[in-house]
Amino acid sequence: MTTPNDNEWEIESLRTRYKAMNSINLSNEQAEKVLRYEHERDSGSFKYFFSAWEELDYEQVKFQEILTSSQFENYAAERFRQLKEIENRLIENDKQSLPQLNAARERLVYYKNILVPALGKTWMVLYTVFNSEKEKVAFLKSEYKKYLGDAKKQMLVEHFRHSKTFQPVILELSLLLHEQKCLFPDYFSFKATMDIATKGVADYLLEKLTRIAEDLSETLKATMEDLKEFNTKNNAKHIGEMRGGWSGSLPINNKTEELMFVVLLDTGMYTR
Repeated sequence: MTTPNDNEWEIESLRTRYKAMNSINLSNEQAEKVLRYEHERDSGSFKYFFSAWEELDYEQVKFQEILTSSQFENYAAERFRQLKEIENRLIENDKQSLPQLNAARERLVYYKNILVPALGKTWMVLYTVFNSEKEKVAFLKSEYKKYLGDAKKQMLVEHFRHSKTFQPVILELSLLLHEQKCLFPDYFSFKATMDIATKGVADYLLEKLTRIAEDLSETLKATMEDLKEFNTKNNAKHIGEMRGGWSGSLPINNKTEELMFVVLLDTGMYTR
């Protein structure tokens, strides 16, 4: 256990800080307990972490144990101020996401009205090779649908954990980006979550895809160039610079993998 003599300067610094910020005069024993709490709170972990709200809730529980009732009244007043500061910061940050939201809205319209119909025409190129692999294609699509469901649930849980109801713009933006993945499959994000069985099927279909990759790339070339041009103009219009979205060419060494989104393409399955 840490003793006051081991870190006397740290204890005194903490007492000074709580006196200035919270008008709380901590005893040495109280300051030791608060210091232990702060060390535990600030201990690093790449796996587990508090949201701002959860951290303050935990702090409240600990300080109810450490402080006297009169001290806790002062602490509660400062806690209220901190909560309002978090809310105001979230609200202000949310407003700054409006350009991205407007760009995403316009991009989704483009996906629905232009991109997806154009991509649908590429299926005839796949037909000869994949007609005998219908079950495997159906399996991979069903796994992609599960991935979409998990990704959406994770996004919603994380959003309300960290933002509560203070960031409706960011929430709508996140939902639109998810809808884009339903319309235009994100094979690389999906691949990162695959189990062994799903990866085996994906690799098998990827090998089949290599037979027609060159023809498929040529078929998609005009569509991807149009999409790249749209993204450039759309981002310039709303944001001012390119920030994500398909650029016509992904920075991936295996170009055939870039085409796997065509195998997964099935808007009716993912949006119902």
